[in-house]
Amino acid sequence: MSTIEELLEIRNLSVSFDTPAGEVKAVRSASFSLKKGEILAIVGESGCGKSVLCKSIMKLLPGNARIKEGRILANGTDVTRYRERDMRKLRGNFFSMIFQDPMTTLNPTIPVGEQIAEAVAVHYKGQKRGKGQGKNLPMKKEDIYRRVIELMELVGIKQPKERYELYPYHFSGGMRQRLVMAIALAGEPQILFADEPTTALDVTIQTQILDLLCEIQRKLGMAAILVSHDLGVVARAADRVAVMYAGKIVEIGRAEEIFYDPRHPYTWGLMRSLPIFARPDEELYTIPGMPPNLLKMPRGDAFACRNEFALAIDYKEEPPMFQISDTHYAATWLLDMRSPKVESPLTGLGTFAPNGYRQIYIRKSLSEQRTAGKEGENGDKVILDVQHLTHQFKLGKKTVIPAVNDISFQIRKGEVFGLVGESGCGKSTVARCVMNIYRPAGGKILYQGINICDKEQVKANRRLLEASRQLIFQDAASSLNQRMKVSRIIEEPMRIHHIKTPRGSYHKEAEFQMKYVGMDASYLSKYPPELSGGMRQRVAIARALSMEPELLVADEPIASLDVSIQAQIINLFKHLQKEHGFTFLFIAHDLSVVRYLCDRVGVMYQGRLVEEAKTEDLFKTPVHPYTKALLSAIPIPDPRLEKDRKSPDFDEIKWPEKGEMVEVGPMHFVLKNA
Repeated sequence: MSTIEELLEIRNLSVSFDTPAGEVKAVRSASFSLKKGEILAIVGESGCGKSVLCKSIMKLLPGNARIKEGRILANGTDVTRYRERDMRKLRGNFFSMIFQDPMTTLNPTIPVGEQIAEAVAVHYKGQKRGKGQGKNLPMKKEDIYRRVIELMELVGIKQPKERYELYPYHFSGGMRQRLVMAIALAGEPQILFADEPTTALDVTIQTQILDLLCEIQRKLGMAAILVSHDLGVVARAADRVAVMYAGKIVEIGRAEEIFYDPRHPYTWGLMRSLPIFARPDEELYTIPGMPPNLLKMPRGDAFACRNEFALAIDYKEEPPMFQISDTHYAATWLLDMRSPKVESPLTGLGTFAPNGYRQIYIRKSLSEQRTAGKEGENGDKVILDVQHLTHQFKLGKKTVIPAVNDISFQIRKGEVFGLVGESGCGKSTVARCVMNIYRPAGGKILYQGINICDKEQVKANRRLLEASRQLIFQDAASSLNQRMKVSRIIEEPMRIHHIKTPRGSYHKEAEFQMKYVGMDASYLSKYPPELSGGMRQRVAIARALSMEPELLVADEPIASLDVSIQAQIINLFKHLQKEHGFTFLFIAHDLSVVRYLCDRVGVMYQGRLVEEAKTEDLFKTPVHPYTKALLSAIPIPDPRLEKDRKSPDFDEIKWPEKGEMVEVGPMHFVLKNA
């Protein structure tokens, strides 16, 4: 029997998908409990079963899925065999979920205010009619409107009354995630499933959203299950952590136990993959190999073939859960009394300073390393020159929203230029202007001397511009054709431009690109909906790389990837930059990745470039108050530091409406008041 305070208890839950190729074992004998007011984080690689586990509890699985065995106890009641009409009574009121991809959650044809209002009305727990008078009284329209405005303000959407009638496409990725949060909270649920809720958010908004979730959770006594690949996010929010691999929970314990004393080799690998632990002049650690095929599970421990500490028994028998403490368990034969003692590879990786972003290691900046190796090779050749770029969006006949305001920067050949800033500051708009998706309202953009704001020059150099520039979108799900197989998606740009491949055929080139981004060639025959979010993003990267572009514009290319795959992609970008001389405009909200990968960084706020400098200079001596606030919000994989750290109060900072960039040091520019 589950205790009263346990809102949710999962016992040996196994979920499978029946496919033409056979049975896919997505979740295998998962067991855990969730108490009132507790936050449990589930971490693991893309495709390990995190989202399936959450959706199976809410009975949101497709028709070919089935719960093979196990029990789901909600408030002590077994809901494992509940029918759809019974589950509808629980969804929104007892369970609620924030999905990973907000754009596919929101209806693009309905104003966002109306979508939140619908959720408020459906889950209204209001005054009942008298005896024998039927259902509850409906909620008044003015009360619904008032509640919608409250929810929009609660999740940090400014000017909610003005934005009530706007559509999802008017909002940035981070703002759309807030709208989804507002819908999920409309019914005041007892348990909130948050599937990668901060994936599309920059560090400042991410911290605010996490603190908001924790505040609401404490205020309402709500429990939450947080699915995330960002261990810094997990360290800030989670009370307990469950690590999943190949559909199985391989380690579970309190956050302090998982971060300070992990015992499973897979947990070690996830921690070692973090950029913040990178040693000087070394590539990021990556977990070798690929996760197993869930159609044909290997004998023994599923992690054995990727485990550098594997024992002979790992290839023969699956390990049981070994108890380390009253709250800490791990499924690895290394905890068996008969196994040899293995020291954790995390020992000596370093600690974090209280400011949260400086490591104990002192290293030469990546910019200096590259410059020293390339002196005279490319010289100061500017491949992209953005001059006083301005862009705005028109909403109706009278309303105009400024997105980019008088931005100027240059990117030299072979350089990685990072662009950071909070969600909605104009980073993606800059990327789309550079790629001719948007036509700027003012300014010039010169690519290899070609003014891409000039229609005639673009027309005359169309083939060059299309082939030598490639864009990786933030949202892989909407950038891939859902009706095309992966092989065709990767081959399409090569076919359009009649590229001659060194491997003899387009299909072989697609196989090579898949392996290059860490995916098995067997995925070429699948469609995007059959892949996890991280896998879809890797397909998008493979498609862009197939053209071997001179300029790669990467708009949040690793936002949806777990830490181990992130490390592979970052190493891949470094390899491309070093071996092929690719030039990158790298847009990201993960500042630890930006620090590791980029030569120079530009910081944007409210459509303006407020600071630009060499990467190490920016991180060591930030000048602009917004840059300081941004860096202070970087999440750290250390629960004690994260939970004690206060969020910066941005309302106290006054931002200049107008100003000019002033040089405050060598190649270090800051926006000053006009």
